[in-house]
Amino acid sequence: MIMRDIEKALQQSNCNHWRYDSLTLSKQALVHVCRNIHAENGICQVLQLGGGDSALFWKSLGELELLPLHATIVEHHPIRVKELKESLVDTPHLTLISCSLKQITDEEWKQVFDNPKQSKKRWSSIGQLVPENQADLFSIRHAFYSDLDQLSIRAHSIDVMIVDGPHGNGRSLAYPFFSDVLKPDAMILVDDFDHYPFLTDLGQIYRYEEIFREISGNRRWVLVKLSGTKTTASN
Repeated sequence: MIMRDIEKALQQSNCNHWRYDSLTLSKQALVHVCRNIHAENGICQVLQLGGGDSALFWKSLGELELLPLHATIVEHHPIRVKELKESLVDTPHLTLISCSLKQITDEEWKQVFDNPKQSKKRWSSIGQLVPENQADLFSIRHAFYSDLDQLSIRAHSIDVMIVDGPHGNGRSLAYPFFSDVLKPDAMILVDDFDHYPFLTDLGQIYRYEEIFREISGNRRWVLVKLSGTKTTASN
């Protein structure tokens, strides 16, 4: 995408009351994602974990017909889900999924990463639901979205995955769980990438190259491009 079109979408997102604070995904991160999207490749499929105001950006891109896309947005917080539903009315190119969190043990975590291809099948039988009053703790461990069956995503169809939720180290679970829907050369944007060993966890399953990273105050994100899974991750 060209910068002129990206800026148009950002301007409209601002008009739609994009709240820009320390917890919001960096706009510069989205710019770098879009600069690496090639519209001639057809409809861009986006999977966004964490339903921040960046959903308004995907809404604007589609409404202004600047990029053919469909974005699936997963959010656990009921208040945020309500706000997003109100903001995304009549937006057919966006799908919002409301999903509670569950938490797994250290042993279950190891099993998931040791057998990534089987992780989604096993997910319903492991872990415990996270009480709502604990779901937004920044230090929560091994927590991820509970009902992955809600996501109806075709195999190897996702061009871009944005890992911006949930809090804690559990967002790394996105790597094994969505290995069946990510394209072999998909881009992954990881927010707050140095808060936990997110890149180390990514490297257990995928080969990848880093496209860009930003470390500036509270802005800490990295954009990578996959180059297939590792042989040990194909089990």
